[in-house]
Amino acid sequence: MEPIALTLGQQFDLEQRTRDISTITDVKELQEMSKDLLLAWQKEIARSRAAACSQLK
Repeated sequence: MEPIALTLGQQFDLEQRTRDISTITDVKELQEMSKDLLLAWQKEIARSRAAACSQLK
């Protein structure tokens, strides 16, 4: 399986958000962001699983 390549737009967005995260010093803000990212990650896994299952039917 080939690795999933990010588009140029995704790479730009990733770099921009990485820099934004690097400037955050508020621990509470980082905690909330981490929780939001964890939820988004799990939702993406669920969407991928649903898409893969629908391909099998």
